[in-house]
Amino acid sequence: MTEAVNDSEQFVYDICSKSFLSLWSYINPQGKTPGKELCDVLVVCDPHVIVISVKDIQLKNTDDPGVDWKRWQRKAIEDSVKQIKGAIRWLDQSKYVIQKNGSKGLKLPLASERIYHRVAVAFGGKREVPISSPIEDDEFYHILDEQSVFLLLRHLDTISDFVNYLIDKQVFLSNTSIIINGGEENLLAIYLHNNRQFPSEADMIILEDDLWEGISNKPEFKAKLQKDSESYIWDRLIEALCQGGFDGEDWLGPDMSKSELAIRVLVKENRFSRRMLGSAFKDFLELSRIGQVRSRCVQSMSSVGYVFFAYDSDSTLQERKSELLARCFASLCQFDECFTVIGIGVNIPGQKPRDGYSSDLVFLQTQNNQWSEEDLRQAQYCRDEFGFFKNPNKTHVHEDEYPVIENTDDT
Repeated sequence: MTEAVNDSEQFVYDICSKSFLSLWSYINPQGKTPGKELCDVLVVCDPHVIVISVKDIQLKNTDDPGVDWKRWQRKAIEDSVKQIKGAIRWLDQSKYVIQKNGSKGLKLPLASERIYHRVAVAFGGKREVPISSPIEDDEFYHILDEQSVFLLLRHLDTISDFVNYLIDKQVFLSNTSIIINGGEENLLAIYLHNNRQFPSEADMIILEDDLWEGISNKPEFKAKLQKDSESYIWDRLIEALCQGGFDGEDWLGPDMSKSELAIRVLVKENRFSRRMLGSAFKDFLELSRIGQVRSRCVQSMSSVGYVFFAYDSDSTLQERKSELLARCFASLCQFDECFTVIGIGVNIPGQKPRDGYSSDLVFLQTQNNQWSEEDLRQAQYCRDEFGFFKNPNKTHVHEDEYPVIENTDDT
């Protein structure tokens, strides 16, 4: 486990690395000066860069609450805003993340495409001090306390879910006056209850302190959390692929390989999409174990095509990679609206392969939302010559993110 300077930073880093996965989360990255931290936590997933500053300042209770509040706000919030500003000035000149130990991390998104999200986490205010998200130099800062950051990253625990919330919240608060009684989780309650949207026509809103408790106790909300358990199969797959090393290739370095680009696509799937994908991958593994299927192609909610392939235990490493690539090309005949296709090759569960265990990724992507004539010729050849996905059994799956629980009480 990567260790932070203090417990509050470790707390925020731990939930970030759990939500956004370890490859994209950095604790105490270096700035301009070696040994001096840039910020407390940095999350990078092209094009998004989340800069997080954490301050743990205990509120002092004297005879003058107004003075106590101002002192706490200055140390817990204003100092974080200054740190974030300085971090972004340095990042604007940088091409790579510099890790805590001084080594290069992942390449930063292109400056012209980079989207910064500024987050300050203020510990110690005991929810006695009013907290607002300031706008300085036309830039928005999200101010969270320890309870709200935990709940936000518990229920928006993918990079797509979280940054979409931050972007929508920034637009909403830029046009609407709001008073929140309690923590930001009550704002999150409005967002989730309104199908991940904020009210668009209100000039002013007052949120009561019981909104989060109300939505989190709904039967369909609890059912959603239960159904999401299968989505973490996708998370575990990502971590396994990251740790697999891809035949020893140092692909986790600063230069993005096709493997890293493929992993990034997997990471950008939101929690609901991961539920569907995790369930499909689990079903595929079970069927491949009993010999009913060797490959399956799935289209995600994000219009990405995925090809799952279980290797023959007698195949060589090169044969596995070649067949996975051919199956990905053949899938283009099925994925009319997919302009990114990811192939995931794994060993059949329970079988010991002759040439050892391996996991492979294939990354196919168009440059202009249109497959080239050569790509399509290759796709048709792989389908017709090898029979890959030539006569597939097609299934359409519908599922509600928040399942409706039917009342079975007959009384």
